[in-house]
Amino acid sequence: MATPALSKEDLIRERVLQAAQQLFQQHGLHKVTMDDIARALGRGKSSLYYYYKNKEEIFTAMLDREIGEILADVEQAVARATTVEDKLYAFCMTRLQKQRQNVALHALVAGEALRSLDLVQYIRRCFRQQQVALLHQIFAGVEGLPAAVCSQSVEALTILILAGLRGLGEELLFTDSLTLIEPAIRMLCRTLATSLPLAGSPELPA
Repeated sequence: MATPALSKEDLIRERVLQAAQQLFQQHGLHKVTMDDIARALGRGKSSLYYYYKNKEEIFTAMLDREIGEILADVEQAVARATTVEDKLYAFCMTRLQKQRQNVALHALVAGEALRSLDLVQYIRRCFRQQQVALLHQIFAGVEGLPAAVCSQSVEALTILILAGLRGLGEELLFTDSLTLIEPAIRMLCRTLATSLPLAGSPELPA
């Protein structure tokens, strides 16, 4: 299916986000002004306010775009996999690959998150919840997984995966090589997949 052509306003918004992202990554959110973004675009500052109220709104829109692109790639990778283990592996590897591809942006977001509790809550609400929803879809496809067990186990498994990804993401910043941490990713996914209780297995304690 062909991608719909962007409108003129959407194209301008995209140009604003691209210019702002470069400036944010070079100087940080707090040092960049609307004047800086306008100069980078070759436009007057007043024209930016037609599209965005302030630089914080631009930053948030930039995050939304990044989150959307990451999740779209993750969903496609998960859809191509067949087993639960492979779907979890596709989920984790794609997430970390996207992080490695744009390490400057992830470092920027991490740094700004330390300054702003509101930003942390926004990222948690938008990004984490969508990842949780996708992981729940993966576990929902496990044949023979009783609903009662699912309600007890899926949340815990989801927390383990996201916590593991955070740790592996930090490790990736130091090693800058997915090859070195790939065995750990595979082990994590295999362990979690094989820990799923299927119908007929002993029930979990209440």
